[in-house]
Amino acid sequence: MKMDRRQQQKQDLKALSQSLFQTLDTDEHLTLAYSGEESLFIRVNKTTIRQISEVTQANLSLDFISGRHHTECTFSLSGDVVQDTKQALKIIEQCRLECKSLPEDPFLVLPEAGESSEEDHFGAFAPLEKLADILLKPAASLDLAGLYAAGTLMRASINSKGQFHWFSTDNFYFDYSLYTLSQKAIKSIYAGNEWKDEDYWKNLEQAKNQLKALDKTSKKLSPGKYRVYFAPAAVAEFSMAWSGLSEKALKEGRSPLKQLAEGETKLSPLLSLEEDFNQGLVPRFNEFGEVSPLKISLITQGKLMSTLVNRRTAQEYGIVSNGANGGEGTRSPRMLPGHLNESMILSSIGTGLYVSNLHYLNWSDLQQGRITGMTRYGCFWVENGEIVSPIQDMRFDETLYSFFGSNLEAIGDTVQLIPHTWSYWERSLGGNYVPGILVNDFSFTL
Repeated sequence: MKMDRRQQQKQDLKALSQSLFQTLDTDEHLTLAYSGEESLFIRVNKTTIRQISEVTQANLSLDFISGRHHTECTFSLSGDVVQDTKQALKIIEQCRLECKSLPEDPFLVLPEAGESSEEDHFGAFAPLEKLADILLKPAASLDLAGLYAAGTLMRASINSKGQFHWFSTDNFYFDYSLYTLSQKAIKSIYAGNEWKDEDYWKNLEQAKNQLKALDKTSKKLSPGKYRVYFAPAAVAEFSMAWSGLSEKALKEGRSPLKQLAEGETKLSPLLSLEEDFNQGLVPRFNEFGEVSPLKISLITQGKLMSTLVNRRTAQEYGIVSNGANGGEGTRSPRMLPGHLNESMILSSIGTGLYVSNLHYLNWSDLQQGRITGMTRYGCFWVENGEIVSPIQDMRFDETLYSFFGSNLEAIGDTVQLIPHTWSYWERSLGGNYVPGILVNDFSFTL
């Protein structure tokens, strides 16, 4: 998307919002949340492109407040400002009627005047006319299936007190799997905002090397405790633990990090986590028009430094907000790297497991921070620093206070972006920057 196209989107939003704000009564407020995208999707099967599609769409959510009552509604924008304004005005009338029958909200967050912001992050995609060759020629002898998605994502928050926040970013990912003749799979992903052939080839080569070991007879392991290296994609799955950084979840006693927050236990001094918006993955502003600091230290050397707090929680509990989103989840988490070099991973395992991916994670005991799940895709048995064979899928049940705490032995020295690849309704923003981790005595139950 060219710069002038993004500018056009901003101008259209400003024109539409001003038309709506002028119709409000003195005790009415309105906050608009805009979400738009221009995306290219390419589906690959059997190392052949099967489908190419382009999606251009935008949605607008209205949070209408009348007195202490409020209601929300979302509709799709047509791209015609006049038509979209008429549609939005009809929705406001419906909201007025609806508010009359709704109870007051005791923790209602009213829009506030404040500074506005505009942030555009421009990337570099692989040339479209060469994309098929770039993606598939290096994998010509392989059975590859995957999805390539790339394009511009846009977000905005506008309120009737005069705030206008805008964010856009270019990004891509190629989420793919390589299959053996027996239909075993190695899963990998290459993502970022600047396509580099060399980085993709390196990513693909690593997957190819793992594929060679996958057709060997799978080893069935007995339940027990094992030394395990979790690759970045697996560590990203464990990031479900960071839901416990919500201040509201802690106040309500439904956080898996409750013991950490209350000083009953610790995480490893090797572990540090921060919310880092310098990476340009997601907007710093939230649904309430607040702007988060560029960086928030969440966990430093195993100690909880800060929770995530939004204005609603701050109002409810009489504390200070730090600009968290409505769900108080991490938006741009970055786990700091350690000193385990990639070339030393297998020798550091010695005898144990190399786990490249996880599947079916859930809480088995939320209060104790205990997670259950299964291994998936390329997971291998390692002996004397060498991959011996793949393993049959195993179920585990382990507490984060173990694998991020007392049993965390080392952290990889390279941080990898594992993007969110959800595309229901729209392509999602964000992801996790995580390294791999080496864990001792990890418990497998089946």
